[in-house]
Amino acid sequence: LLSSQIYASNAAAKAGAKCSKVGSKSVVGSKTFTCIKSGNKLIWDKGASQSSGKNIDAREQAYNSVRLIYNTYQNKSPKNKIQIISNSSVKQSIVIEVRNRTTNFLKFFGDEAESINLHIIIGNNETTSWTAQELTKADPANASSYASWETWFKGNLNKSNRCKAWNAGNHGFSADGSVLLSFTLYPNDCTNPLDIVWKTTVEHEIIGALQRVWSEKRDDLLPCWLNEGQQVYYGSVLGAAKNFPEFKEVFSWHKRYKRQDLMTAAKRLGYGVNSGTCGQEGGYEAGRLLVEQLIYQFGHEALISFTKAIVNTPGQDSEKWKVAFENQYKVSYDKWLEKVVPEIEKREL
Repeated sequence: LLSSQIYASNAAAKAGAKCSKVGSKSVVGSKTFTCIKSGNKLIWDKGASQSSGKNIDAREQAYNSVRLIYNTYQNKSPKNKIQIISNSSVKQSIVIEVRNRTTNFLKFFGDEAESINLHIIIGNNETTSWTAQELTKADPANASSYASWETWFKGNLNKSNRCKAWNAGNHGFSADGSVLLSFTLYPNDCTNPLDIVWKTTVEHEIIGALQRVWSEKRDDLLPCWLNEGQQVYYGSVLGAAKNFPEFKEVFSWHKRYKRQDLMTAAKRLGYGVNSGTCGQEGGYEAGRLLVEQLIYQFGHEALISFTKAIVNTPGQDSEKWKVAFENQYKVSYDKWLEKVVPEIEKREL
C-alpha cells in the first residue's frame, strides 16, 4: 500500500495464507508477516512479533502496528502542495505545528495521498470574520455556507469559553481543487491543558479528505461509524505517534459524549446518518473502538482496502458497505459484532 516494503493484500495477512509478492510485508496487530515462497506457492510466514516481549493489550498492539508503518516513512519527502494562510495574530509556532503535522501525515499515507494538495486557513475565535472571508476567497461558490458558519460559531462563544472553544473544519475542495481546511483556535492570551487535542484535529480533518478520495467523492456511502471512527483513530494515533500515553489521552477524550451501549450504536450508526451530526450521535465513541478493533485483528492495509472498495461494490447504496465488509473480512458485519463487542466492552469497562 505504501511502498515496495509493505504491500497491501486484499485480505488480512495470516500465517499460511496466500500472498502476492515475495518479500512484501503486512502488519497485523503486534506481528509483521513476510511473503515467502514455499514450494510453488507464495504464502505469509509465521510473523515476527513487534512487542518487546512483555504482554501488551489490544490497544497498544493496534497502536504499535500503525506506529511501525509511521516510523518506516519518516524519511520520505511528500511532493504535495501545502498552502497555509494564517491571520496576523496567529503565532508562527502554530503555523509550523500545522505544517509539520500535515507533512508527517502525508508521509504516512504516501501514494494514497499523492493526489491531494491542501489549502489551510488558520485563525482564532476572535478572527472568525477574517476566516469566513478567506474561506470565501478560496471557494466563492459556497460563500453563504461560510457566512452561516461564522454566525453559528460566534453564537456559541462567550466570555467564559473563549479560552476553551476551537473549531476544525473540512470544507471539501477549493476552487483550484485543493483540500480546504480551517482551524479556528483560541486567542494567544489563553492556555489550555488540551492543546494536544486541537493539534491532532489536523490529522483528523485530513483523513476526511482522504475518505473523499478513496470513495471517489462518495463518502456519503461510508457508514457513520467508519467515517468518524477512521478520523478519530488515525487522527489520534498519527497525531501522537511517538507517545503511547499521549495517544491514550487523546483517544479517551472522544468519550466526552454520553456513552451508549456499543452494540446498539454499532448497528444504528450505518448508512444515512447525517455527516454533520454523526460524531455527536455516537460516531466518535463507537467508531473509534470499531476501527481500532479492525486494525488490531486485520491490520491497517485491510481497513483501507475495505474503505476503498465500498464505492464500487454492486448493490443498493445503503448496502454497499456491508457487502464490502463481508468481502474483505470474510464475515458479516453483524456476526463480527456479536463476537467482538463483548471483547471491546470488557476491555473498556
